Amino acid sequence: MLIMLTGVVAIKRPDDEIRHLSSAQAQVAFARLTMERSTGTSRDQLADTVWPDGLPDTWASALRSVVSRVRGFVADGDAPAAPTVVSQAGRYVLRLPPDASVDVESAEASIGEASRAYANGNFIEARRLGIAAVTCLRRSFLPDHEGEWVNSVRQHLDELLVGALETTSRAAASLGEDREALRYADEAVARAPLRESAHRCRMAAHVTAGNRAEALRAYDRLRRMLAEELGVDPAPESQAFYLELLAAPAEVTTAPRQQLRAKPGATAPFAGRRHELSVLADCWTQAETGDSHLVLVTGEPGIGKTRLAIAAASQVGLDRGLVLHSRCDQAAEQPYQPFVEALTGYLTVTPPDMIPDLGPAAGHTLSVLARGELPGRSRDDQLAVLTNLVTSLARAAPIFLVLDDLDVAGEETIALLRQVLRQRRGTTLLVVATAADPVQHPPTFAAMVRSMDREGYLVRMSLAGLEEPDVAILTQQLVATRSAGGIPSPRQLLADTAGNPHLLLNVLRWHCEHDAQEVAARHELPPWIQEYAADRLASLPPAPVRLLTAAALAGSTFELDLASRAAELSLPESMDALDILLAAGLVRPASDSGPDKGEYRFRHGLLRRAIREGCHGDRRRALHRRWIDAIESQRPARLERYSEDLARHYGPVAAEANDSNAVRWGWAAGARAVSDGALNEAVRLYRTALAHVPADEQGLRGEALTNLGLAQFAAGHPDAEQSLFDGALQALHSGRPEIAARAAIGLADAVAERSRLRSEAIALVEALLRRPAQRGTIGSSPHALGSGQPARPLDDLTMGQLLARHRRLGGRISTGPTSQAATTALMCELRRLEGPAELPKRFALALDLSEIAEATGDQRARLTAAHHRASVAELTDQRAERDQALAILSSAADHSGNERGPTVDALLTDHVVALAITEGRFSDAVATAQLAGSFTTESTLDITPTPGGLASRQLQVVGWLRATAWPPTATPPHTLTELSLAALAAGERGQSHLTLRALATGADELPTGDEWLHAVGVLALGATELGDASTAQAVHTLLAPYADLVCGVGYRSFVAPASFHLGRLSLVLGDWAAAERHLTAALATLSRRRARPWAALAQLSLAQAMRARGRAGDQSWARALANEARETLDSVGICPSHGLVAGQPTPAHHQLDN
Repeated sequence: MLIMLTGVVAIKRPDDEIRHLSSAQAQVAFARLTMERSTGTSRDQLADTVWPDGLPDTWASALRSVVSRVRGFVADGDAPAAPTVVSQAGRYVLRLPPDASVDVESAEASIGEASRAYANGNFIEARRLGIAAVTCLRRSFLPDHEGEWVNSVRQHLDELLVGALETTSRAAASLGEDREALRYADEAVARAPLRESAHRCRMAAHVTAGNRAEALRAYDRLRRMLAEELGVDPAPESQAFYLELLAAPAEVTTAPRQQLRAKPGATAPFAGRRHELSVLADCWTQAETGDSHLVLVTGEPGIGKTRLAIAAASQVGLDRGLVLHSRCDQAAEQPYQPFVEALTGYLTVTPPDMIPDLGPAAGHTLSVLARGELPGRSRDDQLAVLTNLVTSLARAAPIFLVLDDLDVAGEETIALLRQVLRQRRGTTLLVVATAADPVQHPPTFAAMVRSMDREGYLVRMSLAGLEEPDVAILTQQLVATRSAGGIPSPRQLLADTAGNPHLLLNVLRWHCEHDAQEVAARHELPPWIQEYAADRLASLPPAPVRLLTAAALAGSTFELDLASRAAELSLPESMDALDILLAAGLVRPASDSGPDKGEYRFRHGLLRRAIREGCHGDRRRALHRRWIDAIESQRPARLERYSEDLARHYGPVAAEANDSNAVRWGWAAGARAVSDGALNEAVRLYRTALAHVPADEQGLRGEALTNLGLAQFAAGHPDAEQSLFDGALQALHSGRPEIAARAAIGLADAVAERSRLRSEAIALVEALLRRPAQRGTIGSSPHALGSGQPARPLDDLTMGQLLARHRRLGGRISTGPTSQAATTALMCELRRLEGPAELPKRFALALDLSEIAEATGDQRARLTAAHHRASVAELTDQRAERDQALAILSSAADHSGNERGPTVDALLTDHVVALAITEGRFSDAVATAQLAGSFTTESTLDITPTPGGLASRQLQVVGWLRATAWPPTATPPHTLTELSLAALAAGERGQSHLTLRALATGADELPTGDEWLHAVGVLALGATELGDASTAQAVHTLLAPYADLVCGVGYRSFVAPASFHLGRLSLVLGDWAAAERHLTAALATLSRRRARPWAALAQLSLAQAMRARGRAGDQSWARALANEARETLDSVGICPSHGLVAGQPTPAHHQLDN
């Protein structure tokens, strides 16, 4: 059922039967009951609607008669199961069938859908929905009735109709249907003459039709009407549209083609530039006070110079001033071309009665220009009359003059500009000129700029790229939400484009017009970027082009001496070329190194890729070979650092060079990627290396597959098992048992999580375990399969790893020479791995040792494994794992007899003291430490420092915390770090500094193994307290690689998380942001550990960082943190009386006078 309330009120049934309602009173009652059917209409409201001029005497019975007629009209003569109009609580409620629709409601919904379709770039659907809404809303609503309710509904429907006309006009314009667009826009203007959005639709329709002049006239009519009717100027949106029309070349008018997924709107959305707009606004204010001048906006192509000028003109409002715009043409034959075009354009769009009276001379000049002629007989005459005309206009009205590409203007134009500015007295004139980067300025223009600068009426403005937040805003403006999948992140877009709006907009449109995810997967470049690259390179001399081409093959950054050798340039030539590239904004110093290290990067990642992909065939391979030569000859002692670079350069030339080099450098690069945590990049590098393995190198292929499989397993790739299985088989058949063992170990770990290839993993491990006895591989052959060579035995450490996997896969381990040798090898390796450098490997080997110890009943190995597991877990802040390992340690001691019981008791005593110091239970720490002397300290386990010895040594930290020599029973310092802290607590700052600096700078050696982190933590406490920036930096450098660890001798001591020390050291160095970052992380760790005193110290330091940053919102938070911290410290008996413990600024400027 369709209810039609516009035109003749009627109901259209599903069978297309249409029934009309003839009574005017019943029509208006039916209309209101229909539109308010969700809430109902009160009797009084309905009566006032039916009789708006006054109620009749018998209105109640008359109203019942009207409602009865409505009820019969809806029921259509049938006997419905329920009444169609009911009375509830004094309100009439109309009940319609579920499938009923109302024409005006459908029209309003269509308008909303049309707007959304237009916003999503679906212009065809927007046009269809808009036309449907317009067709409905053009019909009159209850034409034979008046009244307050009817008039309010009509007003609402009229507004909807104008909105539908605008949306339909914009959609038609976007489809290139200029006549249709203009027809709808004209109707919208006729229905709402003061509605500026309708006028903008009309201007857009004229632009679509190629009639720029008509669009300008439409704006002028709008401006005049608003001035006459309301005394106001057009809105900023209308002014911006007008300024864009001025900026567009008159001869170029192209209808925008449909974009399926890009948002509609301005050709180049504007974002950012808040500071620059503010500067230009200030310049305009100065011009209004009579200080006319020139603003020169420079920057690389596409950086947004013109858009900034137009946005500024729109933003300042101009108070009915004149906006003139022109672009300088390098090939122009007409002298003074940009000024003549700007003035002619002004005459074109300005009615004669709106042109100010400029006097006889200037008026004559205008009339001559209006005829398309140039006034004056000679160049000098022309210069004089045009100068007079421009200055006369600027005295009659404020002028905002935009001159694009001023650096290519002819000498006559430059001379006219100088004359105008020299005669600027009494004028209101702001000239905003755009130009290329200064390095590209012609001599004549450069001389003019210097002269104007000396004369004092030049303001320079150099535009850089947009920042990341502005890139994000621009992306949101341009890209529809439903098509955002696969669009690069703002950070990636910034790296690709350096925030260049032209590049950025084109990249976004490229992704919108194509499948963004497919483009990203193929690493496809837009075709226009090659043209952009060619244009940028064409403006450079040959040497910079050669340097840039060589650098494009180097990766994200390049070193100048290596790139110059690859480009076959001498160092002086390359330095001159670099100066040109820096000035042109094509490269910049690498952000993490600075220019002093000679490392640089491309400003635009897209430009680097375009140059690299534009270098083909023999030329590209020759450049890669020169890069290999440069690295190997210039960096022979540091080749490992350049492993990824060598892998990149060896790959393209692998077919004609030694393939194994490409493979091995690929492995080295993959290993570096793994250590950096870039696991997917490691997989890519290992896969590339595998592709370069020669066909006849079976052993090399086995190793390559094993490396790939291990990287895939670490990265969570599902095909890791297959790679490892194939690698093991290739290695076994080529006599490489050590590689086969690596693959088998990785495969056994993989199948523990996924059952695929589990039986194959079991078979491989068992085959490798048989090797020491049989000296062969699978079966009983003493030779490697297919190799003809005797198989090499596996080392004991590898055998231990295999035995552990064998047991985890359900096998049994018996006591014997193999297991005993493996146990010894694992224990030796664990001892060697003590310290913070290789904690994951140490933890894995501890688990392996635990497996063998459990199977063979070796209690000494069981204790050793539990000790190492607990140490690693503590250092990596895995407290649940630590407690589990300590429980095993305690249990092993209970079953180990008298031999190792005291050793374990001493280790656990160290841990209990560490816990007490962590939680601020200092009296408990002292009492427990005094018990440590009753334990036998000679360890039957190979553990250092001596078990039980750390209990009393930790009290040195307590003494420092309490700023006293407390407790008096503390043992003397054992190490130089403890000695320096004791000296500091005793007030001997000079002696303490001597020791601390010697340790921090390597003049004295720090302890090794597990004691290293404890020592550096103590060192950090002292360095922070001293406040010397140089020493703090040295300690910070030592500790920075271990920011996620906890300082201490494993589970046996506690000197706070490394992030705690890094944050406090950052305070000494004045790096407030780093301090806040580290201290926030430290607080999270300390809170989990209930480390109240340490958390309080972290709070005090964090409060200091917040105060130092000076952010208004942080000050109250900093005060609250400091107050809470002092309460906590007071509760645990710590008096914050010195340095950062007190939460006061440390004298970082203080230097020890050596």
